[in-house]
Amino acid sequence: MRFFRLAIAVCLFFLLAAVSAAPMRIVSLAPSVTEDLFALGAGPEVVGVSRYCDYPPEVTKLPKVGTFLTPNLESIIGLRPTLIAGLGLSSDQRELRALAKLGYPIVLAQDESLDQIEDSINRIGAATGREREARDLVAQIHSQIGEVRERLASASAPRVLMLVGHQPMVAVGRGTYLDDLLHIARADNIADVSGEQWPRLSVEYVIAMRPDVILDGSMGSDPSRPVKYWDRYPTIPAVINHRVFGYPDDPILHAGPRVGQSLQMLATLIHPAAFSTAKVTSR
Repeated sequence: MRFFRLAIAVCLFFLLAAVSAAPMRIVSLAPSVTEDLFALGAGPEVVGVSRYCDYPPEVTKLPKVGTFLTPNLESIIGLRPTLIAGLGLSSDQRELRALAKLGYPIVLAQDESLDQIEDSINRIGAATGREREARDLVAQIHSQIGEVRERLASASAPRVLMLVGHQPMVAVGRGTYLDDLLHIARADNIADVSGEQWPRLSVEYVIAMRPDVILDGSMGSDPSRPVKYWDRYPTIPAVINHRVFGYPDDPILHAGPRVGQSLQMLATLIHPAAFSTAKVTSR
């Protein structure tokens, strides 16, 4: 009997070891979360992504499972995930609650500030067994932020408008990670005064606030389109001084591991002289 019990214990030990050693099967429900997972080295364990995930390029070949607002439960369950990673900002998370009730482990990221982005990287690192990689990634972001702060330590703050949409005209406002980036990049955000995260502005408001720099990422990848649009308002200092710029929505609008790179891009557009000798990376 004693030998029989010992044999069962040994079998259970090896069974548990095999289960714990098995690679995870991760489903990601947001582009920034997918980028976190790949930056932490968990990319080979990602088996499904949201419809909007497009970076790194290999994710375009993975099965799609809807969006973080409208995840497809049938598709997700069909992928037999051992971890589901999404965003915690959705006001309606019925699908995620349903998955949690079924026993699926879920980790949610937050992205309303730089602190939340870094905390999310650490939590995703913990959920995937990559705590050290998460610490290294956060340290890298801190280094990129520190470099920008140092270069702009004595710079004045021009009045800046940063747009994410035109119909309606939606700007970056207070309480967003992009507002954090603008402040670190020594910008006086003219949309801060509303107190809203994503305020809707009128052209008349923009003309009255006289921004020195306009960052307009709402018109696709053609950098000339924002210039043509704002040339219709020649009294704005940013137009007079040719300081209207388009920006790539990827990575700047993805609140993930490339946030330090996004800061460098914005800071270079706002203070080009301070970065004339800097190497700004792009995807």
